[in-house]
Order: sequence, then C-alpha cells, then structure tokens
Amino acid sequence: MHKSRILIVCPDASGLALLTSMLKSMGHVIDEAPNDRAAVRLLERDPVDLVLASVDPGDSDCLELLTYVRRKHARTAVVLMFPRVHPERIKEAVRLGAAAVLKYPAPAAELRAAVLQALAETERSTAATNSPPGLGIAAEPAAGPRPLFGDVGPAPSPSPVEPPVAGPGGDAAPADRPRATPVAAETPREATLVGTDPSLRQIIGLANVLAASSATVLIQGEPGTGKSELARWLHHGTSGERPFVAIHAAELSDAAGGDARAEPAASQRNLTLEWTSKLTRAAGGTLYIEEVGALDAQLQIQLLREVQLQDMEAASGRSGGDRSALVRLILSTSEDLASLVEQGRFRQDLFHRISSVCLTAPPLRHRGDDVELLAEHFRARFARQFDRNVVGFTRDALEVLRRHDWPGNVRELQGVVQRAVVMCHGPRITATHLGPILNPHRGARGARTTQGRPHLPIGIRPLKEALEEPEKQIIIQALQALNWNRQETARMLDINRTTLYKKMKKYRLLVDEPMWVD
Repeated sequence: MHKSRILIVCPDASGLALLTSMLKSMGHVIDEAPNDRAAVRLLERDPVDLVLASVDPGDSDCLELLTYVRRKHARTAVVLMFPRVHPERIKEAVRLGAAAVLKYPAPAAELRAAVLQALAETERSTAATNSPPGLGIAAEPAAGPRPLFGDVGPAPSPSPVEPPVAGPGGDAAPADRPRATPVAAETPREATLVGTDPSLRQIIGLANVLAASSATVLIQGEPGTGKSELARWLHHGTSGERPFVAIHAAELSDAAGGDARAEPAASQRNLTLEWTSKLTRAAGGTLYIEEVGALDAQLQIQLLREVQLQDMEAASGRSGGDRSALVRLILSTSEDLASLVEQGRFRQDLFHRISSVCLTAPPLRHRGDDVELLAEHFRARFARQFDRNVVGFTRDALEVLRRHDWPGNVRELQGVVQRAVVMCHGPRITATHLGPILNPHRGARGARTTQGRPHLPIGIRPLKEALEEPEKQIIIQALQALNWNRQETARMLDINRTTLYKKMKKYRLLVDEPMWVD
C-alpha cells in the first residue's frame, strides 16, 4: 500500500501528540510542526500529500498556511481544524481550497474519514493529471461529500461543472482546486447535513464509507431528520451522473394497485409492471424507497427478491464489474420495523435482509449547537431568496430556538426560519418574530410528551433531560482525549465498560472503529 506523507501542524504539544496518535494506525508517514513557519520549512524540504492544521479562526493570519500550500503545492490537500464555530472563516477556508474543516478536537473516526477522503481525492486527481494522453483516464468521483465543520454547500451552480462541495456562504472552490467528475444537480447539498455534533458527523463519516459500496442500506430516523439527504449522499458517492429514482412506498403501492375494483390478477400485473418500471429507470444507479414499512405484501415480496439478487451478485464477485443493469437499493423508515414485524405488517425475512447495514439520522433535539448553525444557514438562504436585508438573529431569538425541542426536526426549523424571514422588517430576527410560530408547536408538544406534567416556565426543563447534555459532553471529551479507547475511557470516568457502552448507544456515539483503518 502506498504510504502518503501527512504533515500535522498544531501549536499545542499535547494536541500535536494526540492528533499524531489518532492517525498512526493509518500506516502513513507522519511529520509534525508546531507552527506555520516550521511547516513551511518542512514543505520546502520534502513535499507532503496532506497538511492537517489546527488553527484559531480568531487570528487574522490563520489561513496563511492554507493560502501558501494552495499556491506553492497545489496537489497537496489541506484539512483545517477550528476549536470553535466561525462561519466567516469556514466560508473563506473552503473558498481558498480547504478539503475539509473539522471541529478540534475531532473524534478519531471523523478525523480518519476526512483524511482518507482528502488523500483519495488528491490521488485520483494526480493520476488523472499524469495519465498519458489518449488513454481516456479521468479522475473518478470522490467517495462522498467531504465533511465540513459548517455548511455542506450552496444551491446548484448554473455552471455546467460543479465542485464536489462548496463553503457555507455558497462560494465555489477556486479554479486550481482538484475537482471530481461533475455530478448532477441532485448532489446532496441540503442543510439537513450541516452541523458539528458528533452524532451527525459520525453518521456522515460512516455514509462516506458506505458510499463506496453497493450494499443495500436502511436509513432510520424521525420525520424531518434528513433521511432523503443521506440517501442522495450515499448515491452520489460513487454513482456520478447515474440515475437516482426516489419514490414513497405508499405512492408505489397506490400506483401499482390501480382500480380497487380490478381483478386480483390485473392488480398483480399492474404491481409487477410498476415495480419493473422503477427498476428499469434506476438501472445502473439507485432506487430509493422512502418509508419502506408502508409497502404492501406483494411489493415486499418483490423487494425481497431484488435484495436477494443483489446479495447473489455480491457473492459471485460481479459487483466490481459492469453494473449497468444493476440497481442499488437505499431504503428509509421513520417507523420501528421490528414492531411492524411483530404486528405481522412487515415480512421478517425482508427485515433481516435490509437491516444488516443501517444508518440512524439523529433528531435535531440531540444535536446541541447545530440548531444555531442550521438556523443561520436557513436565514442566509431565505434572505437571498426573498431579497430581504435580514442579517442575523438577536440573542433572545437564538435562546428561543435553543429551548424548543423541534418535534419536526430540521424540516420544522426550516419552515420556522422561512416564515420569520418573511415576517421580519428589520435587520435581525427577534424572539417576537418566532413566538407566534413556535408557541402552537410548543403547546402540542407538551400535550404529547409530558402527559400531565405542569407547564414549566421558559428556561426550565425536566431534571433528567437537563442533565443528559452535560453527561454526553463529558463522555465525548473523554473519548476524544483517549483516542476513543473505551476501556481507558471507562476507567477514567470510573464506570464499567458495559455502562459506557450503553451511554454511548443512548447518545448515538457508537461507530465501528475498524471501518476507518486503512
């Protein structure tokens, strides 16, 4: 295996050692530098494949190393790490050509995923540049959208060639930045995937790995959490311009059923024709079935046969060959399929087939500061769309957004911010603009979730709920400090490994670590 050279730049000695230990298992050559000047000396002496730099976004010269590398060593990828949210710096870093902007310290799995992806894209770009003319060798699409600390990109550009990602403000990558093969306008750029919370970033990192395979994937999550965006993320990892066919399971059943008075044989023929039509349209690409639990019995049989066919293709080794007639299946559900199996509404054999590879989109209420990031993203988008001079939120408005538990998740937040932008006639959205929008939801939520709990004043939450977030953050900090070593983390927190495992599962912090080792 080719060993790439990685230069880690971090002014903090302990942080430098921690980053080095996180990446040692990848088998690459690691160089270290305490500051930009030392990094430049190393680069002039021996160029590297990747620069991983921890910088303070508050410093005016924090992006000088990035600018230098992109100008003098255009084929060297740069991954930056910011210790805190700074939307303007993130936007500028991506505009200047950063391959990714991560939170510092980042979970080991997320860091390795970003490094692997940046190295892979650089290698593909170099191979395409160095290939002899006439051989038709071109850079392949990246394994998936690069993880960003902030936004995941702007609306589709009118240009016929789009970069794989862009920055939080919608700026495209510079012309000298390595680009993947152009993709269709459906590239996943929805703000649902914006965020710094570890639960989201690790799911995206895992999706980046799964994007390179043809495995059937089941995406679970509450309504509005971004399951469709994750499906497109998986599709565009390797499918390039191949078709992406999305349909709701209930619509598929209705279209196949036809006239309720039709003969059973005719209904069966309609169902078979409709299913075959969808597979034909998705040939060589992806068929995404939303809310798979709503499929009727006959379509469940059709789906089971297709999944079995995919498994047979994979077992026979044909998956690496011509896939022009094969269809990748991505399914989603907001229902508990295991419960549907117990109720006899979903086939048990199908459930076991499709649930072996599963992603769970975290609800917005478990994503901490992501509410503020998403709100700002939607504010910027709708201010441009409606040509409104709305430049931000007041402090009380942000507090209102943080207190709401978002039963409708990101989809609800998007609607709330859209209405607030339309209603706002000043430069900033205030709590007054949000109150009429959120109060009806808050009342409905209280009736649904508290069941008799007395109304709590603003700012007061149930004690158990209020204590969960500090506990989650303590566990995350301990895991990061100890390179996600569960045994050492449990010892440091003075709990047993079983308790730690249960808490990691509760807070959606579990990641299959070996998947990230090259």
